[in-house]
Parts: sequence; structure tokens; C-alpha cells
Amino acid sequence: MQFSKVVAFAFLAGSSLVLGSAVPEKRVFTNNGVTFRGEVNGHAFEETGTVQEVWATLKARHPDIEFDAAAVAEHKEKRDKALPPLCIPVAGQNWNFAEASAIDDGIKYLKGLKATLSIAGHTCNRISCSWNSAIHWCNDNKGEISADSSYLASFAQDLQNHCQHCISSGHAFYCVVGGQEFEDDAHYNVIVRDASC
Repeated sequence: MQFSKVVAFAFLAGSSLVLGSAVPEKRVFTNNGVTFRGEVNGHAFEETGTVQEVWATLKARHPDIEFDAAAVAEHKEKRDKALPPLCIPVAGQNWNFAEASAIDDGIKYLKGLKATLSIAGHTCNRISCSWNSAIHWCNDNKGEISADSSYLASFAQDLQNHCQHCISSGHAFYCVVGGQEFEDDAHYNVIVRDASC
């Protein structure tokens, strides 16, 4: 199965997908995480990391907490997104695909936690990472900005909707996703791609 995944990635990376008219700048990705602030089941929190790390910390501290099922099902409307997103291959970037199922899990975590995230200026940090598949949030502003975790999850969902590719190999069915979507007014973007985690 591992060989077929490698072949699938190689095939998809060479395919012609949606490309942007401008070449995005190269980005430095960090694993510093972002700051999550919010309240879950009556417990206020402020933690730094990926959504999975924050949730694990909160769950260890408060074993009774659960995701808000209504929040996970909630659909966020388009605000000032630049649609359609750029799909891998993105011009000027050497990104590989993420596993679509891992990105789905990240979306559910971001929606379920219902937090406000903060990120320093001119940085790209992972807000979700599992199974070597990450959602990155990049701030193109000079100063720190904040955004709602559910709204950031909607960018990853847009990428799932527009940039997902599924292949079958024998009895196995495997989906991958990758790309970048911009928030025009707030000057940030969300990237889905591979990562070490």
C-alpha cells in the first residue's frame, strides 16, 4: 500500500490543476503553534500549539469536556475569501499533498473547540497537524492578528471541496488534498499540505 501511495502522489503532483496567476512568495513554516483562547464546557483556556495539542491538554485537565456537536456541523459563510483556492501544484511552491481524512479531522477539531486564534506578524504556523498532514495559517500583516477557529476551518473545508483527489488501487481507496486560500481583507491565508507530525 505504501508503494501505491507514493505512485499516487507522484501522479497527482505531475497533473495539471488550478494555478494562480501570480506566484506566491516562499514561506517559512514554523511549528511554534498559535495561541488558542476560548471557553469549552465552562472552562476558560489560553494555550499554544496545534488544535490537537491544545485539545489534549484541555482533555487531560478536564476529562469531562466534549466538542460542541452543533459547532462541528455549523457552516461558515464566505466572507472575503479569494475563491477558488489555489490547488497543488501551486506555482513556486514545492508542497506535497496531505491525507484528506486527517484534514477532515483537523476541521472537526477547529470547529469543535470554538476558540479565537492569534498569530504573530509575517509568520506561518500549523494550527492542525496529524498523520503528516497539516493546516497552516499564514499572517501577511506586520502585526499580530486573530481569527475564529471555525472560520479558519472553513478555509480548509474549501480546499477539501475544490482540491481533493481520490484514487483507487486494488481494493484501497485513498484521497489527498493540498492548496492555499486567501482572505483578502484581513491579509492572511490558509494552506493545506504535508508536514512532519
